[in-house]
Amino acid sequence: MISMKIVAIILISLVILILLPFLFLFICGLFVDAKKQYDRDSRFFRGLLDGSTTVILWCLGVRYNIVGEEKFPAEGNFLFISNHRSNYDPIVQWTVFKRYKISFISKKENFRIPMYGRLIHRCCFMPIDRKNPRKAMETVNRAARLLTETGNSVGVYPEGKRSKECRLLPFHSGVLKVAQKACRPIVVSTIEGTENIFRNIRRFRKTVVTIKILETIDADRVKSTKTSELSDYCAGMMKHELEEQET
Repeated sequence: MISMKIVAIILISLVILILLPFLFLFICGLFVDAKKQYDRDSRFFRGLLDGSTTVILWCLGVRYNIVGEEKFPAEGNFLFISNHRSNYDPIVQWTVFKRYKISFISKKENFRIPMYGRLIHRCCFMPIDRKNPRKAMETVNRAARLLTETGNSVGVYPEGKRSKECRLLPFHSGVLKVAQKACRPIVVSTIEGTENIFRNIRRFRKTVVTIKILETIDADRVKSTKTSELSDYCAGMMKHELEEQET
């Protein structure tokens, strides 16, 4: 009987230990005004976001293979662009590159995720309404201001949605105006492996995610190049790399 009580106490203690961090995140989220537009990142909430996702990804068996990190700008912020394969893409990228304080432009539905919706909102992530061109441009302008007025970088997926077949979808070139308006460099990257995370969790397997930094396009070139040409150049570079990965 005593041994059963000890087992019960241990199990209850484990449940409490597991639930406490989530309860803490929930309580912290209550202090975020979901209707307010934040123009400055919060060191406290950024720490919560980075720390919690680092632990969660590790527990899910996600490991990283980073190629070309030396191609990031030596100083200053930038627009970070990537292909989009999974809902895990931004989670992995803001976790791996936490020192760059990347605030992603994301679909508005992500801001309704319990706990994390408020955390990313407080870390200056920006919702975009892809069906409303006027509001989408407001988001572009806000992202440009974030680049010019803070030390944050901005992340965006020019495809606008996930590619379920892992092929590069047509670009929405307008998002590149963020870098042009702010006169900031563009870091072009690809990501591969996040599409396997959910399947590998069910099989109790680890997942290796490969992020490759292809090139940093300097600010002067970004500013002087037409948006459509810039889009074609970035898309061509990413498409070539993804095709190379498949062969």
